[in-house]
Amino acid sequence: MTFTVLAKNKHVNPLLSRRELLLEVLHAVPCSPADPCPSHEKIKEAVSKKFKADPSFMSCFGFKTYFGGGRSTGFCLIYDSVKDMLKYEPNYRLRRVNILPKRQPSRKAEKELKRKIKKTRAGERRKVKNQRKKELPRHVKQAKKDYLKKLAM
Repeated sequence: MTFTVLAKNKHVNPLLSRRELLLEVLHAVPCSPADPCPSHEKIKEAVSKKFKADPSFMSCFGFKTYFGGGRSTGFCLIYDSVKDMLKYEPNYRLRRVNILPKRQPSRKAEKELKRKIKKTRAGERRKVKNQRKKELPRHVKQAKKDYLKKLAM
């Protein structure tokens, strides 16, 4: 599968230490299982070659394929360093690229436990409340620090 990456709009944002790109990806017209649209990883590789940047400092998101196929547009942020990426990138996008771990417990599990707490009474309710484990901002900060330590090694 071949595709071409074009930067429709380039913007350097020195305050957030990043380059912001509006990308247009031209690919095969019929996106079929045999010839699918390019993945985020392949787009990242192409952008990193074109703009001479490390793919681990990149965040690509918001890709939409035009009706009829053959063309997709999306957004790409290229940070100057991993530290800047951890500082400015939202946590949900860091989870997407496996920098931060998945939420523990998951959102669904939290809601099920909340429902269970509502149904129980008195002493039983205290036992159920003690099962609750919630992800706090300090856990996210610690995960970011651990990731930086892992990179430094």
